[in-house]
Amino acid sequence: MTDNLRFFLSRFANLSEQELEAFTAIFTPISVKKLDHLFLENDMVSNIYYINDGIMRGYFNKQSTDITTNFYFGPTMMTDLVAVRSNKPTQMNVQALKHTNCMVAKFSDLDDLIDAYPTMASVFFKFLEHLYLFGVIRQHSFIFDTPQERYMKLFCERPKVVSEIPQRYISSYLGIKPETLSRIKNRIFKEL
Repeated sequence: MTDNLRFFLSRFANLSEQELEAFTAIFTPISVKKLDHLFLENDMVSNIYYINDGIMRGYFNKQSTDITTNFYFGPTMMTDLVAVRSNKPTQMNVQALKHTNCMVAKFSDLDDLIDAYPTMASVFFKFLEHLYLFGVIRQHSFIFDTPQERYMKLFCERPKVVSEIPQRYISSYLGIKPETLSRIKNRIFKEL
């Protein structure tokens, strides 16, 4: 798993062997069974997670309805940065949709690592930039795109979501009701 983590980091910056060793040393492997949670609303989150393989779903509860905000396919890193930095309980839930193998590190250890190895800051700047752009593009899609256009973009840009995620979570992620998603899919397939 550490080899995959090293490869993942190399996508964002060239790190020395010493930096890679120091980085992987702060992580501990964990596994999350299908439908178990990495963390739940009101938990204090102080960790960063590297998802090696599996699928996690991020969601919020609102008036007894859960609203899916993202799907995390390994390999990737994730946390609730708002909760970590504000030192307040998280509002997010993160659930395994498949058995998932992860690695976990304390965010404070990551901060110490960045202080010790300034190059490491560029890795996380690029990664956070990537996440920020993803969020802005998703926000723009909710403002400018119809539900059908959002579905088609998801189909083209993230086909693993469409093929591996249950419909009820996809419809929640797209901000529509499951029956609306069914109508959209029927309409698309009739046009083909």
